[in-house]
Amino acid sequence: MKIRKQLNISIWILKAPKREDSAIKKKRSFLRKLLEVLPSKHELKQYCGVILCGSILWITLWFIFQEAVLPGRGIFNMTGMVITGYVFGHTLERYTTISAMAGMTLVGALYKVFGENNFLEDPIVNIIDFHLRRIYPVIILTKGPLTWNWPYIKNNSLKVFLLATLPWIVECLSTAIFTHVLLEYPWYWGLHLGSILSSVSPAVVVPTVIAFKTKGLGTQNKIALLVANAGGLDTTFTEGMCGVINSAIFFPSPPTYRIIKALLAIFLGIGLGIAWGILSDILPDHKDPYAATVRSLLIFAGGLLLTYAGGYFGWGGTSGVAIMVCAGTAATLWSRRDWPINDNPVATVYKVLWLIFEPMLFTLSGYFLEVSQMTLAEFGLIVACLFLALLMRLVTAFLVSVANKLSMKESLFVAVTWIPKAIVEAVLVRVATDSLWKEGASEQDKKIAKQHANIIVIAILLMTTLGSGLTTILGPVLLPQDSEIKEHNEFQTPNIIPPHSCDVKRRKPTSPSVHFIDSQ
Repeated sequence: MKIRKQLNISIWILKAPKREDSAIKKKRSFLRKLLEVLPSKHELKQYCGVILCGSILWITLWFIFQEAVLPGRGIFNMTGMVITGYVFGHTLERYTTISAMAGMTLVGALYKVFGENNFLEDPIVNIIDFHLRRIYPVIILTKGPLTWNWPYIKNNSLKVFLLATLPWIVECLSTAIFTHVLLEYPWYWGLHLGSILSSVSPAVVVPTVIAFKTKGLGTQNKIALLVANAGGLDTTFTEGMCGVINSAIFFPSPPTYRIIKALLAIFLGIGLGIAWGILSDILPDHKDPYAATVRSLLIFAGGLLLTYAGGYFGWGGTSGVAIMVCAGTAATLWSRRDWPINDNPVATVYKVLWLIFEPMLFTLSGYFLEVSQMTLAEFGLIVACLFLALLMRLVTAFLVSVANKLSMKESLFVAVTWIPKAIVEAVLVRVATDSLWKEGASEQDKKIAKQHANIIVIAILLMTTLGSGLTTILGPVLLPQDSEIKEHNEFQTPNIIPPHSCDVKRRKPTSPSVHFIDSQ
């Protein structure tokens, strides 16, 4: 018995360290997972910097507006909503497949529904939002073309052009038809709404598609390049056509002048953009130490001037096309020297500007949702119009992809990436009410103009969430795997040294929303 007890004790002593090692491993594994979930030191510093900047800006605004920025007033409420949208949107993106843009829009919509008063009724806040919507397009439309892959667009011009335009045309016309049948819209209102909703938002899905590319998914037919560059051209097409349609409907002028203006608006924008892009390359000297700063300001000032001038003279669409062509022309000329596309200092400036203005755009756009007078039947008809038009768009995108010799699965994936609606829709959420005739507008026109904003916000919430989620889920299923990259990932020697706590791979890494990918 004594011998057995001694043996049992010896066995227990031998096993104890293993149990202890197992407990330590579980503890380390738990801590590792906890570190993956919690913000890193780098991210915490970023958040603190943003909060500090916001606080300083609010204090500064007190010296300008005084009581208007105090708690309970319009500017304070607007600022608080934007900050909340920023935090919630990026938190949602971090832990789910939903884009931050949808989260920010949702915050604005919920604040409008449950908030005590409408801060847009404050004249100062309304003016701020109105002029911010003249600044957003300049930043957005400049940022994209500075990062486009022009060699790929040149070598695949027909494929890119067809994918950017045909689904847009089909959805625009489908929206006009379905809103006319289901919501009893006049044809001109249906076309106006369709020209806004037909825009795709590549910034929602491009980071995910780039991540697939790094894993060897869809590399054979360069799906990432196709989605990014065709999506960017779709935005250009939307800006031009929507501006032309908006001016043709609402700007008072003789019919002959409207027709001439519609025909010339886009071509005038292309000419102005090329001229301003060449000027941005000539001035200042390329070796000037302040070249990046001066060129960034020159493009921004020119874009802002064209935006206000185009709206004043009723040449809608001209400014948007001119801004994008200017940025693309300038980036191409700079790349011939030593400023690579997507890696030049001007592009970096506009990426930073977008990080600042993105939460303002989407939270304030979500605030335009008005559900107090919306019935369940009306909501159902709106959703039906959106999804029926979207179905027509997806079928067209699928057929265009098949016609361009993509496989069935790749074509289906491209169609899925054509679902999200976000940036252009958010910018133009109040364009109907702002453009409505001052005199002669009927009660039906006023009602439809307000309903436009509801439809656009609902489209952003539904389509951005659906598009980003399906792209993330279906990408590994539909895109073919490059065998060489797959083998490299599988047989890559793991790092035996545990990473430092602040270098732990994050659970949901976020990528910059860019429209450029290397063509290699």
